[in-house]
Amino acid sequence: MKNEEIAAAFLAYYQTFPHEDMNDLKLAHTRRVVENARAIMASPEFPPALRAAGETAAWLHDLGRFRQFMQYHTFSDRVSVNHALLSCGEVLRLGWLDDREASERNLILRAIEFHNLRDLPPSLSPDEAALSHLVRDADKLDIFTVLDEAIATNYLPSHPEVYWGLPFTAAPSPKIVAAIETGESIDYADIASFADFVFIQLAWCNGGLHFRESYRLAQARGEVAQRRDYLVSILPQERATIEHCCQVAEAALARGAGNGR
Repeated sequence: MKNEEIAAAFLAYYQTFPHEDMNDLKLAHTRRVVENARAIMASPEFPPALRAAGETAAWLHDLGRFRQFMQYHTFSDRVSVNHALLSCGEVLRLGWLDDREASERNLILRAIEFHNLRDLPPSLSPDEAALSHLVRDADKLDIFTVLDEAIATNYLPSHPEVYWGLPFTAAPSPKIVAAIETGESIDYADIASFADFVFIQLAWCNGGLHFRESYRLAQARGEVAQRRDYLVSILPQERATIEHCCQVAEAALARGAGNGR
């Protein structure tokens, strides 16, 4: 199937599930991940030969989310299943990649499988790494957008499933704050509050993205400032910690985009 056919098949697949907010959210998310992937792939740093496979992987990376929510009523992998592996299983079951060369099919499946890992395996080939980083960056960029929209519409207080049902006004964890400062990846098992959930994204700004274009897009969209303002509004007693972490994240975004020290 070509990418135009993949897009149509994806929409038809989505329509087989109940029409509800969380499924609509994942449809919109996937479409924006595809747009983010296209933007990254248009930059000189991405291998042109992988662009078709990259768009396919972006369309399919979260295919299993619909079945996950239908069965478990959550998007938290911690209390349900690994949605990346479920997505791979759905792709194989549906046969949407059966007409691709085995090498391309395996590249796409690996990018889907690895998109939600804390860190990529070090043994990946250059093509595997490029495609995996593409999907991970495009996905993270839209997770920024999902939270932006939820903040703008005051969606979060009444929809705790978006942030895994975590305590909404609890303080950020010192371990998460330290990870933002050092640029270390975060173990999702350490996330204990909504603030931590948001701080994951601040940590992505400091080494959690791969492509320069990804850093540039996050910087241009003002992602750090939106998180700072919202967190301060619900946790004014944590202002100093929030502002410090946001300063670290903004400086890291500037370095990643190539326009800062």
